[in-house]
Amino acid sequence: MNKNRLRHVTAAAAIAGLALTATGCSVSSRAAEGYPTKPVTFLVPYAAGGPSDTTARAYSSCLEKLLGGTFVVENRDSGAGAVAMQELASAKPDGHTVGLSTNGPLVLNPMSNELSYSQADFQAVGTMAEIPTLFAVPKGSPYKSLQDLFDAAKADPGQISIGVPGATSSLAIELKRLQKDTGIELAMVPTSGSAELITNLLGGHIDAGFVNDHVDVEAQVKDGAIVPLAAAGDVRSEAFPDVPTTDEAGYDVKTTSVYGLFGPKGLPQDVSEKLQNGVETCSQDKDVIAQIGDRFVPDSFLDAAATTQVFQDMRARYESLLAK
Repeated sequence: MNKNRLRHVTAAAAIAGLALTATGCSVSSRAAEGYPTKPVTFLVPYAAGGPSDTTARAYSSCLEKLLGGTFVVENRDSGAGAVAMQELASAKPDGHTVGLSTNGPLVLNPMSNELSYSQADFQAVGTMAEIPTLFAVPKGSPYKSLQDLFDAAKADPGQISIGVPGATSSLAIELKRLQKDTGIELAMVPTSGSAELITNLLGGHIDAGFVNDHVDVEAQVKDGAIVPLAAAGDVRSEAFPDVPTTDEAGYDVKTTSVYGLFGPKGLPQDVSEKLQNGVETCSQDKDVIAQIGDRFVPDSFLDAAATTQVFQDMRARYESLLAK
């Protein structure tokens, strides 16, 4: 079945349900009835230009039309995303400050650093996108396979550089776990996000990249500027079906960047539900899907409870590695 067609058909029903929720005075509280009553700040813990920024801007534009008011995307890429998360945790829990977060800023940062926020300070609204990951090299690289890259790292420990989108991103932590398990030693180069990582890869400033498999990367692969070596996990990339998985190459590397919408803990239930319904409806919107990419928006919407569980599972995977 055509996924876009299904979403287009179900969107009308979702919008109708959202409208009933928004206008049903016997059900909704005053907070939800008028929400938003002022511009909503939509925080992003990464620099502009990458897949997280694209996702935030697609959803904020849709939510503006759906809920009314203004949603203003603000990028806070300092402190590996910690600045944005601290601002979100400290905000008044009324729905007028929300934020996109993913594995690193929400889960891994507070596990590996002494910060003034923790995962418990946030309330999930829903999942907006899921981005798989790739190992890739620039055009002209001597490494033609993941095994070539890892063999070179074994032969020359710490001398083969690999970019990751943030020092505490799930990609960086997964790579650390891999190195610990295998003894492979790579020189990790953290960046402010996927956009900077791709720039470094295109410029030949790094030997390889462990990068989100997003439309920006797909475009560079089609142009021949970037060469994918392996898709992380046990499922081949939809965009690059001829590229083997890390599983096929004999390495246990499993990570997906999950982009969830969060508010500070204590959001009023009716406001949280209105936002959740809005995100679900926007996940079926053809313009949102076109901007983010069809393969990155989950077929089945992950609501607040399901999104919370996804991030709790992430914590469990890396707790033994990052426990302070």
